[in-house]
Amino acid sequence: MICMSSLHTLQGRLDSTIRTLCPLIESEVLKRAWVEWSEYELRRELVGCILGSQVHHKMAVAATENLEWANLLSDRRWYRCRDSEFASDALMVLEGRAVRICHLGRYRFPRIRAKQLAQVRDALSRVSLTSRLANGHAPAELRKNLIEEIPGLGPKQASMFLRNIGRSYDLAILDTHVLRFMDIQGRLPLKEARISTVSGYEKAERIVTEYAATVGYPVGYLDWAIWATMKAARELGI
Repeated sequence: MICMSSLHTLQGRLDSTIRTLCPLIESEVLKRAWVEWSEYELRRELVGCILGSQVHHKMAVAATENLEWANLLSDRRWYRCRDSEFASDALMVLEGRAVRICHLGRYRFPRIRAKQLAQVRDALSRVSLTSRLANGHAPAELRKNLIEEIPGLGPKQASMFLRNIGRSYDLAILDTHVLRFMDIQGRLPLKEARISTVSGYEKAERIVTEYAATVGYPVGYLDWAIWATMKAARELGI
């Protein structure tokens, strides 16, 4: 158990680090503020966010690149109204059994994600991401629509997708790093962070957003800074 003086020291160090990182993140965000995303790029980013659920970042990146290498993210495979072989082809890749892959190894949840990606493919073959993002909905409403319309997409993945494509930095990505940070800071105890439902997620998100306001940056910058800080802290055994 951490003593109070050590806890206060840790809180201060972590807070100082994210306050240093936020302006650097803002600088990087501004560099790509005018980037226009193609449907293919949007699709790839969405798939990467979906595959990033409950796995290490490196595994999600490798799996996404393998699907891309196998041409399973191509317009040809996603524009068809029907593609009965998509799920089985995706499963082959995620299990590491496909011939055309660039990374060896098996994804953690191959069957679940292969089925989910097939359902996402079917949804986007009817209405593209470009069309879904073209409306003028506020970020929270847009996130809600994506969650309702894209199979298996949760609030964390939807928020990450909208942040990564530069659509909104006002939505929080409540991953384990952010939740642990907020717990250490005494702002949101882990046992009270019930983010499996949209309402529970939004409740926790409001607390993180309030903290972001004290730092002076959007919550989308803050959780990026927290992710980098807490990832480094864990690697150092902190």
